[in-house]
Amino acid sequence: MTLNTDSRTALVLGLGNVLMGDEGFGVHVAHRLQMCELPHCVRVVEGGVGGFNLLGCLEGVKRLIIVDVMMHESPPGQLVLLKPGTKLDESGKRLMSFHQIGVLELLKMWSLIGDEPEIYLLVTRPESLEWSTELSPALQAACTEAVEIIKDLCIKSVERNYQICIR
Repeated sequence: MTLNTDSRTALVLGLGNVLMGDEGFGVHVAHRLQMCELPHCVRVVEGGVGGFNLLGCLEGVKRLIIVDVMMHESPPGQLVLLKPGTKLDESGKRLMSFHQIGVLELLKMWSLIGDEPEIYLLVTRPESLEWSTELSPALQAACTEAVEIIKDLCIKSVERNYQICIR
């Protein structure tokens, strides 16, 4: 099934360290999405811990859906869809090296280059950050749910002229 769309591009970017258990959540979701049928205007990238190296894959993107873990108030495995807008901030964070580049620094650099796409964050709180390539049971279930949410967002955005509806 191919959906007709204009030339705008959407990117689903799965972030995280797959060697640290739940920290690899975004990459696990991206891997599963790569096996799904999505509209042809949607790209899926396993970004891992790429930092500024990911800037190249952001070129031409009009809508960005980032999948990652976040220390959030919700319980582990509960998904939260955020639309941060243009004011991205982690107050008090101090970078000591380029190895500490996170998603917010990546997005700030991207905006400095002149791109300001529509950004969504699909996040959950990690349950375990131990050395492991497996997700905890709570995040395994969240991974399945995240795939369905993203598929729904991507298809509805195409059908509704890129107007994503947040449930």
